[in-house]
Parts: sequence; C-alpha cells; structure tokens
Amino acid sequence: MQLLEFTGLSRRYGAQWALSGANGTLNAGEIVALQGENGSGKSTLLLTLAGILKPHLGRAQLAAGVRCHLVAHHPMAYTALSVLRNLELAAALQTGAATDITAAMTYWQIGHLAAKPFASLSRGQMQRFLLARAMLAAEKVLLLDEPFTGLDSNGEKLLGDFIDSEARRGVGIFFSDHDARRARSLAQRFIRMSEGRCLP
Repeated sequence: MQLLEFTGLSRRYGAQWALSGANGTLNAGEIVALQGENGSGKSTLLLTLAGILKPHLGRAQLAAGVRCHLVAHHPMAYTALSVLRNLELAAALQTGAATDITAAMTYWQIGHLAAKPFASLSRGQMQRFLLARAMLAAEKVLLLDEPFTGLDSNGEKLLGDFIDSEARRGVGIFFSDHDARRARSLAQRFIRMSEGRCLP
C-alpha cells in the first residue's frame, strides 16, 4: 500500500532552490534511506513532506487517513517543561492508540530524566526524548532526519531495532544518515539526492 507520494516538489530559500522537482513514493512497511552530501536537500525534503515547510512548486500527498511524524534537528519541545510533561502533552495530541508513556521512556532508557527540564538535556538525551515522542505518536509514516545524531552505541542499537519493528507493523520510514554503511544495513531502498533532486 502506498502511504506517501510527492511529485515535482520544489522549495527555495531566497533565490536558491533547495529542492528542485523531487519525486518519490513511500509504501507501507518500507524503509527508505535518503543519501547525499550536506546541502543536497535531504532535510528540506523531510521538512516539506512533514508540512513544516510549504513547497513553492509540486505537491506531497499522504494516503487517506494517514498522518506522519517528523524527528528533526529542531526539537519543537517546551524547553522549560520537564521531559515527562512534554511527553504527556505529546500523547494528549494523539487521536489513535499510542504507546504508553512509561513504556516509551523505558524503551529509550530516559525514565531517570522524567523530572528534568528539557532545556537541561544533553544532545544524546534530547535525541532519545525525540524518539520516545515518535514512539508515542504511532503514526503510519515516520520521517527521521539524521536520527542517530548524538546517540551512543546502545542508543544506536535501540534505534535500529525500533526502525525494524516499526516497519514490521506497516509503518513507512524515510530516514537520512551520514553513515552509508549503517544506512545500507537498515534500508530496503535508497534515494540519492544531489542539488535538491532525487536521482534515479
């Protein structure tokens, strides 16, 4: 089942086109790695697919009843609130069945951070929080922008297992990763990006 399709997707910053006629699809249970140099358009594509950025040309279409969740460099969290309170607020926004907050915190091993303000987290702790929030969202499309950033070897293993398990339950996943070997071990398909284009 096709979950997402984008055609002719283009986005510019000023006069510079960061995306230029990008085309692609994502199917249920599929893990697709976005590859390319810094500035090739990977982050812009994911932000545009998530609806954070509006395309200047083209369109992205989710299947009926399908929603997506983005894990990006910007945390989009309430920095003054605790980790637990941020997760509670995220869970309250979900309309479907979501993973229990305690279960998500246990899986990502952040239970000891529950009372800490989000602003006090290290980069690795912040990434685990963002991934716990993605687990709570339980959406059918996951967009992961460099999701291994800041994670130690244990966190990397947890994330790899999470990506595999989500795909097995029918979630479609786009992810970018600077580590080509790791991307090859996880992905079923690859999209190479260069100068804002998705290459064949």
